[in-house]
Amino acid sequence: LFIQTALKFFDDPDPIAGSPWERGERLARLIRQHRTLLVLDGIEPLQYPVNDPQAGRLKDQALEALLQGLAADNPGLCIVTTREHLKNIENQATTEEQKLDKLVKDAAIALLRHLQITGTEAEMEAAWKDAGGHALTLQLLGRFLADAHGGDIRHYKEVKFEDADLERQGRSAFKVMIAYERWLQSAGPERQRELAVLRLTGLFDRPMSRDCLQALRAKPIIPGLTGALVGLQDPQWNIALNRLSDFDLLSVTSEAIDAHPLIREYFAKRLKETRPSAFKEAHSRLYDHLCKKTPFQPDTLDGLQPLYQAVLHGCLAGRQQEACDNVYYARLERGNEHYSSSTFGAVGADLSAVAAFFDEPWSQISSNLRKADQAWLLHEAAFCLRSVGRLNLALQPMRVGLSMRIQQRNWRQASIGAGSLSELEVTLGRLTNAVADANQSIAHADQSGDLDQRLLNRTIAADAMHQSGQHYEAGTLFSEAERLQREDEPQYPMLYSLSGFWYCDWLLAPAEIATWRALLQSAGVPHSVHADEQDSHVETCNELNCRAQVTLEWMIKGRGPLLTIAIEHLTLARVGLVREMLVSWLPQSTLHLPHVTAAVNGLRAAGAVEFLARGLLTAALYHFVRGDHASARTALDEAQQIAERGPMPLYLADVHLHRARLFRDKAELAKAAKLIRELGYGRRYEELEDAEAAARQWTTA
Repeated sequence: LFIQTALKFFDDPDPIAGSPWERGERLARLIRQHRTLLVLDGIEPLQYPVNDPQAGRLKDQALEALLQGLAADNPGLCIVTTREHLKNIENQATTEEQKLDKLVKDAAIALLRHLQITGTEAEMEAAWKDAGGHALTLQLLGRFLADAHGGDIRHYKEVKFEDADLERQGRSAFKVMIAYERWLQSAGPERQRELAVLRLTGLFDRPMSRDCLQALRAKPIIPGLTGALVGLQDPQWNIALNRLSDFDLLSVTSEAIDAHPLIREYFAKRLKETRPSAFKEAHSRLYDHLCKKTPFQPDTLDGLQPLYQAVLHGCLAGRQQEACDNVYYARLERGNEHYSSSTFGAVGADLSAVAAFFDEPWSQISSNLRKADQAWLLHEAAFCLRSVGRLNLALQPMRVGLSMRIQQRNWRQASIGAGSLSELEVTLGRLTNAVADANQSIAHADQSGDLDQRLLNRTIAADAMHQSGQHYEAGTLFSEAERLQREDEPQYPMLYSLSGFWYCDWLLAPAEIATWRALLQSAGVPHSVHADEQDSHVETCNELNCRAQVTLEWMIKGRGPLLTIAIEHLTLARVGLVREMLVSWLPQSTLHLPHVTAAVNGLRAAGAVEFLARGLLTAALYHFVRGDHASARTALDEAQQIAERGPMPLYLADVHLHRARLFRDKAELAKAAKLIRELGYGRRYEELEDAEAAARQWTTA
């Protein structure tokens, strides 16, 4: 909603058009048109938490695109406040980080004086030291002392700071909240209403909408939670909200009510530990409310948001099976359509929903779910983790899910699991394991008798073999798979979707090698592209172009998922680029291949980080061929960031190899060579040899 509102503010004609990444980029461009001061205050809820392998990185694609766009070029200033280190824009020349986790003594004392706290300088300094200098803690402490003790600083010792976990920023604030909670509990009815409102913040991970609060305030009372609020007249309710707002404990608007994330975290922890029945009943009521108020199957991403919230509340209420069957599967995924991710690229939102079903992400799934659904959700988790580039984390749920399906003798699902595991291992550069698991997937598929899986898993195995350098073995499996395709769907006689992409990748490989040789010839590579060989490669490109045009049309007519349409564009982009490079001199500033942009934008929209790295490699070569070396470097830099974050060592090797060949960089070539040989990345052996031969001439070029 922030991105949408900001786009509207900057006069964007269609604030909801495009993928999240495109909207973020568009907003950055609009902001750069003016000398703008942009303050993004408190973005830590949109970052991965400290105990996550991607700690500090942004979860939201639109915000990531916005910040990266402004970090790259901005005539104004963007200020971001957060409790966590922001990794997405670190080490950029245009950014500077200031650690403000502790107030200096003079500022802390000035803050306490501003809050009408009375006492000596020595007493103020003692409170500052015991609070660890943390700004929120001192703010809460000052408000508490003013409210409960007439502003007398001497009462600060009632807050046991020595017990606070000062290793984690802000946990000393919890000690102030404990003291505040005890005082409110022992005060009169007005203060107990305020405490009841504060406890409600612990039920949410975002601002509390007015309708959700109304549902919680409705009869019957939730024992131990809403007794002081049910039946409350609007004036009394508003007085409680306004008082908490005056004391900086709540932020109140006409649409929603919010609290600082640490305050929400504190009351969530307290509710779960001390009032578990009320905690579950409240989440159950929110689950029912959100399910009822939302259309059964909304057709916009914004419309789906209440259902994502409902999944979380349902799981926290202990109703995991209902939330799985009735909301996640039936309304968000729409059965096997994978509606939310295939239509909107909402992989991050799906991942958050799936995480709710885990007692301990990503190893321990709720025992309240049926065994078959546990296995399915493990696979869903692995798919989402892989799609957002968190590859190492995807391995465990994928392996556990595969083991469960084998135990259940569900051979079709086992073939799916083993095939997905092989695809993941390819991306992680574990090619030997990838080939072995792909062969296992074929065995499970054959045992199941499912023709679709027999076909798909042969192409998965073929791709694993292709990347490991087993070119001819891969070709045999691809041919067998296309034969099965013709038998299964005579009206669609060619491999399409991912199977078709991998097959085209294999078919195009010799022409791509010839293209790179042509590019390196001026640097002394000891090979040349003969005329008859060139004609053969051009003919291959023409055939692949026709194939991909047909399969793209199939995908568009059949309303295929965003990813399948995007990878058809990527195939057409690669084929067109290779063909142009084989027949024309460089650079070609007038070269225009719209499939390049369509592929990259489509992959962003699909949320397919792994395939986006491939698209960016193609975009880098395209920009270089057109003479736009700056854009080529930018695309390679982004691809490298994705590959390093994954980790995706095969793509990282490709980035280094691309950069070495395009810019005659021996250091990059050495990095590529090390990775290619360590990983057994056989597909690149021949290209690496050509580049190393050319590199001997680079010093004199």
